[in-house]
Amino acid sequence: MVLFCFIWFSALYFFVFKTSKDNDLLSPLKLVSVKYALLNLPFILFIYFRPQFFKKIILRACNVTLDEAFLQYTKVQTIAFVSLVLGIYAYNKWKILKPQSTVGTRITSYKSLKKAAIFFMAIGIGAYSVFIYRIGGFIYLFTHLDKRIQLQSSQYVLELLSFLYIGVLLFMQCVRLKNTKLNKIIFFVSLLISCFIFSSFGGRKNTFLLIIMVVISYHYTIKKTSFSTINKPLLAAVVVLLCGYILAVPVLRKKHQMAKLQVENANYGEFFNTTAFIYNTSYTFIDIFAANYFNRSNAWYLDGFFEPATALFAQPDKSMIPQVDQGVYFHSIVMKQKDFRPPLPRKELSKTSWPTENFGFAYANFLIPGVIVFFFLQGLVFAYAHSSLKNDIYNPILLLLYVLVIFTFNFSSLRIAAFIKMAPIIYFANILFNRYVRQKSIKDSFKINI
Repeated sequence: MVLFCFIWFSALYFFVFKTSKDNDLLSPLKLVSVKYALLNLPFILFIYFRPQFFKKIILRACNVTLDEAFLQYTKVQTIAFVSLVLGIYAYNKWKILKPQSTVGTRITSYKSLKKAAIFFMAIGIGAYSVFIYRIGGFIYLFTHLDKRIQLQSSQYVLELLSFLYIGVLLFMQCVRLKNTKLNKIIFFVSLLISCFIFSSFGGRKNTFLLIIMVVISYHYTIKKTSFSTINKPLLAAVVVLLCGYILAVPVLRKKHQMAKLQVENANYGEFFNTTAFIYNTSYTFIDIFAANYFNRSNAWYLDGFFEPATALFAQPDKSMIPQVDQGVYFHSIVMKQKDFRPPLPRKELSKTSWPTENFGFAYANFLIPGVIVFFFLQGLVFAYAHSSLKNDIYNPILLLLYVLVIFTFNFSSLRIAAFIKMAPIIYFANILFNRYVRQKSIKDSFKINI
């Protein structure tokens, strides 16, 4: 059954990618096909060859065999992906929501653009410097990455690191307007600084999002890319570097392992664990759990979904407030082999989370109808974000929003809360960009031909 699951989804993702009517390599349909293939297929193939490494505790919690678990997952995930695709197609056909026209505001001042890029980079670097000062220096951070979650707790200044994305994209726009050697150097330096800052927290996600933003910005604003025009040796080198980066960052999180690296004849297999890598880069096992655990008798039906927001103001004892991240319920159910459901307070749950994402949220609350509705809505959001970007291709804030939507947006409580936190930053950056960087003109100088 596991092999069938792999073959089925390989064919499904490839079919959607190839039959997409949009020739744009980075359109939502093509991006989500690649995204799902990269996140799901390696995990499924790994379990096929090593079924003993699938978490047996999940099977016990759901009272199913491995083949039964993958069969149910295949059914629900197929419905979810098809619903997502239909949502994208529906928007492209009927334009349910039309982005606001920006004709007459697309001439960009180079000097203002460069000042804005420096301003946004300065905010991001300044926020990072404040954080480093508060915790006692960079060396302290580097040697305590195993406690990175605790170090970042209540450090609200770190929200300002999102300005680094915008700063890098603005420097890329400077290269587009004036393709000088100095501008290229400044862009690459800003990119390296941002990647270093994001990576210094022991995470990889923000760095990958930034790289994806740079690739998409290059594609839309400088030169369109396609499989035939891609520099194959350069692509291979980048893939090798990224694979090395993916494997190296988790090692840096554990200071006791860093010391071992200096010991002669160290067993490097301890540091680069294939199983841990597969589980850390895929949510597939969480989706398998959700698809097999929930049914009509134990579905949540949005119980406790809004409780964290209301309890925050009404509950004096913070330990009694339910978790915003409902993934802690998933983890608690599996690890304690007992049913947990919202709005149980955080003190009764695990501290570790298995993020529910759109799949887990939709199925845990409304089963198949929820999967159909919320994935269809997610498809509409993806297509709307892409349409907004195409409508104003030189606005880096819309490009930032497009990437965040495609790779991080869903209707789970955790992701909704994250987007609410990002909203003021995106709004401020967009206002600043349109008011001080753009110059008004009746003529639309940068006609979009996509």
